[in-house]
Amino acid sequence: QGHQERRRGDDMLSSRHAVAMATRRTRMYIPASKRFIGNDSIKSIDEKIQRIQEAQAMFATYDQKTVDHIFRQVAHAANKQRVPLAKLAVEETRMGLMEDKVIKNGVVIETSVSAYADMKTCGIIDRDTERGLIKIATPVGPLACITPCTNPTSTVIIKSLFALKTRNAAIFLPHPRASACSHEAMRICRDAAVAAGAPPNVLDCVEHPTLELNRHVMDHPGIKLIVATGGPGMVKASYSTGKPALGVGAGNASVLVDDTADLKMAASSIVMGKTFDNGVICASEQSTVVIESIFEEFKSLLQKRGVHFVYGEERKKLGEFLIKNGAINPDIVGQSAQTIAQKCGIRIPPDAVVIATEASEVGPHEPFSFEKLSPVMTLYRAPTFNEAKDLCASIVHFGGEGHTAVIHSNDENRIAAFAAAMPAHHLFANVPSSIAAVGTAFNFNVPPSLTLGVGTTGGSSIATNMTPASLINVKLMASRQEHMEWMKTPPNLYFNRNCTREAIADLAKPYPGGKRDTRAMIVTDRAMVEFGYCAKVQQMLEQIGFKVAVFDDVTPDPTIECVRAGAAACEQFKPEVLIGLGGGSPMDAAKGIRVFYEHPEAKLEDVGARFIELRKRTCPFPDTGSKVHKLVCIPTTSGTGSEVTPFAVITEGTHKYPLFSYRMTPDVAIVDSAFCDNLPKSLVANAGVDALVHAIEAYVSVASNDFTKAHATRAVKLLFEYLPESYKNGTIRAREMVHHASTIAGIAFANSFLGITHSLSHQIGGAFHTPHGMTNAILMEHVIDYNAVDAPTRMGVYPQYTHPLAKQRYAELARAIGCTGNSDYELVQKFKQRISELKKSLDIPATFAEAGINKDAYYKVIDSLAEHAFDDQCTPANPRFPLVPELRHILECAYDGQPLSSRMYLEPKEADAAKTKA
Repeated sequence: QGHQERRRGDDMLSSRHAVAMATRRTRMYIPASKRFIGNDSIKSIDEKIQRIQEAQAMFATYDQKTVDHIFRQVAHAANKQRVPLAKLAVEETRMGLMEDKVIKNGVVIETSVSAYADMKTCGIIDRDTERGLIKIATPVGPLACITPCTNPTSTVIIKSLFALKTRNAAIFLPHPRASACSHEAMRICRDAAVAAGAPPNVLDCVEHPTLELNRHVMDHPGIKLIVATGGPGMVKASYSTGKPALGVGAGNASVLVDDTADLKMAASSIVMGKTFDNGVICASEQSTVVIESIFEEFKSLLQKRGVHFVYGEERKKLGEFLIKNGAINPDIVGQSAQTIAQKCGIRIPPDAVVIATEASEVGPHEPFSFEKLSPVMTLYRAPTFNEAKDLCASIVHFGGEGHTAVIHSNDENRIAAFAAAMPAHHLFANVPSSIAAVGTAFNFNVPPSLTLGVGTTGGSSIATNMTPASLINVKLMASRQEHMEWMKTPPNLYFNRNCTREAIADLAKPYPGGKRDTRAMIVTDRAMVEFGYCAKVQQMLEQIGFKVAVFDDVTPDPTIECVRAGAAACEQFKPEVLIGLGGGSPMDAAKGIRVFYEHPEAKLEDVGARFIELRKRTCPFPDTGSKVHKLVCIPTTSGTGSEVTPFAVITEGTHKYPLFSYRMTPDVAIVDSAFCDNLPKSLVANAGVDALVHAIEAYVSVASNDFTKAHATRAVKLLFEYLPESYKNGTIRAREMVHHASTIAGIAFANSFLGITHSLSHQIGGAFHTPHGMTNAILMEHVIDYNAVDAPTRMGVYPQYTHPLAKQRYAELARAIGCTGNSDYELVQKFKQRISELKKSLDIPATFAEAGINKDAYYKVIDSLAEHAFDDQCTPANPRFPLVPELRHILECAYDGQPLSSRMYLEPKEADAAKTKA
């Protein structure tokens, strides 16, 4: 009768039956009042789950110290009962060896205490004040824990320990063939837990499990997570509930023994793993593939260790008994080699501990390629390592995807290749896998567990050993963290009138070790050649021993073709020093030439790829300095600031790419106003207002800081004071101060970036070829109106930018140039007025219509301009995060000088006051 009950239990939990039941039954929870099974109402199960839920609510409030005490007390209590529980398990299941089950019970307790006793699982488990992160653990339960008949008491013990360590209440669903011993293991753990202070009913068990009862528990809304260690049918049923589940999968561990292995150790390890608890552990060795050259020697070593090989009729009998109806015969699981031999009618020596046979094929037609869960193993041979590796993968694919594979080898490269090729997640080298997989003496770094996930490869949600960390939800509290900021400038900056000769002389100084640079290329345009500036710098270089080449084909708004041509010239001349001489275009071209000379494979679209956060760009910017040791920039106009910035604008077709990387920051900047003596007035005006916009946008940027504000403020003051004089009379003092202001503004925006004035200007300049400074000037006041609000549609995003500050910062600049007012709003209006007056004094047009842009052409592309401006690299630093329609509105107003819609930029009270005043 007992044998029949066990068989009924096995049939009940067979894979096909469980899947069929899962398919037939609805996933909807059916109330207890409407469901009965035999003589028992589901009501008793619902009452248990109700008590578990109450225990869960109480247990979730426990602190770490109390939980750790409970954990240790339960481990101690269970350890004292490891022998009685092992006896009970063998008596009830008739599987395995009592002695090995004692070891299993003890090992899971000891290793769990060693590995997890000090693990933080309650409340705050990690606090990183430097990074502003707090991790808080909460329980996931209540749990439903499915346990197998192969490792009944040890699985209940370790799951109880994991549940208690993580403040989870749990109800156990044991295999019908192991219900009594499983219940007793649970009772021992529960009683010890309650005695140590845990809530009553924190652990419970279904005493007389059936498929229907188990399914009811898993479907119950009070159960939050299912932990399934059992046959494939129950594991699949747990996943079919629609609830979170942690499940295992079938194991069909393959073993590879190669010709570099310690064959004696390999043979002993395989026999040890295969005989431990009569092979019931799912990670035990099932099939071994041996390289041909050592096959006979290795087979002989196995025979000496008690492995008996069967062939012919005996092999046939064993195979027919091993697999029934395409699945493992339950009567073979966990039986000794002698018992198996008796049951299938074959004779083996009395000292045989493993029955083995040879095979050459893998699949349903070869019974010995299945998982066997008994001291029965299969030996394959393969001519080469690669063929052996492929055969092992086939075995795992057939019946144990995601589970276990083992290699015995002393070749690290082969071990790595084996690991990469196996469709398994639990991989071992030179150990008995059945023992090592659960975290024992062969490698204590393997997390102790009896629930081995098989990942998505094997249809599981986890691919690792389940640990207490699997049974907690971790909340992450992230506090606002200010990013590290910086102030990056060229390592060497020389300034004051006529400083160029002395500054260039420093280029001849040797590096540590005595070597110096001797080859220099000047990147410039034809105007610099015609004015004699190129020859002047070339002469200075030659006088200190440089060989000099000149690339003078730079055009306004340098194109990628120009940059590629310059890189080709560098490839021929091989300069060690590159000198950008001229306005923004030659200096930008020099930066680009350096990049593409040192990295000819680079693409402009990659180098100019947009990013939101500088340190997280998707396309890394190429390193510089491998060929050009120093990049020197000598500005001959006063506006771009390119001599000190990490920016360059390169054009491809009608599209301008603003490149940015601190790797493009020049190594040397020479700011000599003597080059500015003969600048045409239009260039003085356009470049000057470009510098002014640089300073203003840097000051109000979301990344603005104390260091950049100081530079930006000084630049604004110098420009308002000296730019009109530099334009009108061109005095030496005025030209020098404007030249310095341009560089100072460059330092500011190099470190706090720009805004949408430049985003829009890049698009308009690319489409209509308007001077960059003039384009900025026309847009400037409209952008100030747009930004200077207390309640923007969207605020710029940056940790240090805590609330809308643009209006306040514009007001601060207004005060810096001498404006007075009763409110920030009034100061902003006066600041705009001063800008307007400055532009008028410089003869800069007030609108794009005045600048000569055709209205039809302008409005034909206005939507495209707005969209591309939104995606411009300068946009993220703007204090107000723009929407595309808002950018379009700014473009509309800038064309004919209409003011922005009051709803877009004026605060309600201020708008009313302005209307009343008007």
